[in-house]
Amino acid sequence: MQVKQPGLEMSTVQSELDLSYGQRYQGVTIPEAYERLILDTIKGDQQHFVRRDELKAAWEIFTPLLHRIDNGELKPLPYKPGSRGPAEADALLEKAGYVQTHGYIWIPPTL
Repeated sequence: MQVKQPGLEMSTVQSELDLSYGQRYQGVTIPEAYERLILDTIKGDQQHFVRRDELKAAWEIFTPLLHRIDNGELKPLPYKPGSRGPAEADALLEKAGYVQTHGYIWIPPTL
């Protein structure tokens, strides 16, 4: 997955969903939790903020889904930790026309 590289610059890097930034990006100065957002606010940069209508639309989409999960109508698909996820996810992406290029290699954390 493409994610923003830690720091104040706007650049991306391929990474897994792993929040051990200090270990993953050694030698990089990582800003404090809100330092980047405060800087963006001062500069008038709104790209990291969600507009009210976007937030409302997101809740309108996900609230019914969350209710179905709470009511037992949907069950999460199990998958092995560290894997790409359930095979059904790849099948759904393929059906939508996504082409997997296998350009990323996961580096397991050493905690």
